[in-house]
Amino acid sequence: MQREKPNLSDYKIVVDDVSGGEIANIVKGYISVGSEKIPFKGIAYGRYGGQNFAPKISPQSKKRLKAVFGDVSKFEEDLQQKIVKGDFEVDQAAAEAAKKKEEREHQHTHL
Repeated sequence: MQREKPNLSDYKIVVDDVSGGEIANIVKGYISVGSEKIPFKGIAYGRYGGQNFAPKISPQSKKRLKAVFGDVSKFEEDLQQKIVKGDFEVDQAAAEAAKKKEEREHQHTHL
């Protein structure tokens, strides 16, 4: 008996790190579906022509996504749309830790 795959709407996006500059940001996080946490990263950018997000998913994460959802390209498109619309949660503890780390690293460059 084959297990039914979840719908694309049956997952949660959690962002735990954002770094970058004025034009583009590197976004890191994970997809939570059932008991799985599948990491992703991508580039969020936009000024002219609107906001956009380009997911960069590792081959290992793609294998896990394929096992969960089947069609990885449809998943990536859905992920992109959800990020652009702001349909995600922020892991506050991880975000604060990343911010502190970035501040420490920034201080070292000015010594």
